[in-house]
Formats: sequence, structure tokens, C-alpha cells
Amino acid sequence: MKNLHFLPFFFLLTLIIFSCRIDEPTEDFTVEGLRPVYIMEELSDSIISLPPQPINQLGKIFYKDNLIYVGERGQGVHIIDNSNPEDPVRMGFIQIPGNKDVTIKGNLMYADNYADLLTIDISDMSDVKEIHRVQGVYPRRSQAYPEFYTGYFECIDSEKGFVMRWESATLTNPACRR
Repeated sequence: MKNLHFLPFFFLLTLIIFSCRIDEPTEDFTVEGLRPVYIMEELSDSIISLPPQPINQLGKIFYKDNLIYVGERGQGVHIIDNSNPEDPVRMGFIQIPGNKDVTIKGNLMYADNYADLLTIDISDMSDVKEIHRVQGVYPRRSQAYPEFYTGYFECIDSEKGFVMRWESATLTNPACRR
């Protein structure tokens, strides 16, 4: 009878040991997650004004002089005239591949373009011009995983280019998870 007080401890230890999975799954599994959408960095010199575009992946919003600048993650900035808040008018789109953030001072827009920092003259919204570029300001490590996301995702392959955005997808045997 003296040895029976160790029985619950022995049972708990046995349960812990046999409940741990040590081997890798042998069958394929699918799960909902995110897949990167790539763009080649050679397109980084294509900073141009375009007609209004649909907003797909909302980024940061900046307001100045009755204009709303709406970031489109990885693609550029939408320009909306908000002179009449009851009837805002889409003016155009500034294409900036790899863009995540912008700020504006006077007639100059400062924007990231992959790893570079750009200064763009926006005095004429129909014909924006890149006037200065500082290369290699932003490190690539920010591409390792999708921001503000927890779950499975397809691992980054830097040979395919720069991650412009992430899209929902059904993944088979994803190796990356956060």
C-alpha cells in the first residue's frame, strides 16, 4: 500500500510521454494560409501617374490640402480629391512598385520603393517625377513573413523577386508558420 501514492505521478508521466508527437507527418496536408505575390525589382523605375485604379489592399492614409492619399500596399498611392466630403472624386494613381509607406511635405512625396527611398515631385499629379533616390535604405529582412499575421504561409523565395503583397491561398505542406 505504501507504493500506491506514486501511481498518479506515474500515470501522468506516461500520458505526457506518449502524447508527444516526435515524427513528422507522413501524409500531405492542406491548410488555408498566405502566399506571396512577387514582382521583379527591375520594375522599380516605373514611377508614373495613372488614371484612378480600384483599391485592393488598403495601406496607410495621408491627408493634405483637401487631398487624400491612400496607399495600395506594394503598388502605389491613390489620390482622392476631398474638397467636397459628401462627394469625393478619385483623381488618379501614382504607381510605385514595392511601396508600403509615404509622407508628404510641400510638393514632395517621400516613398519607399523596395529597399530605396524616393523623392517624388507631385506638383503636377498628372505627370509625377522621381527627382531623387537613396538606394538600400530599407533592409530586406522585412520580407521574411507577412506582417500582422499568425498562421501558415508559403516561405519566401528571393529568387522570384520582391514580395509585393500576400494573398489567401490553400497551401499543401507549408514549411513556414508564425
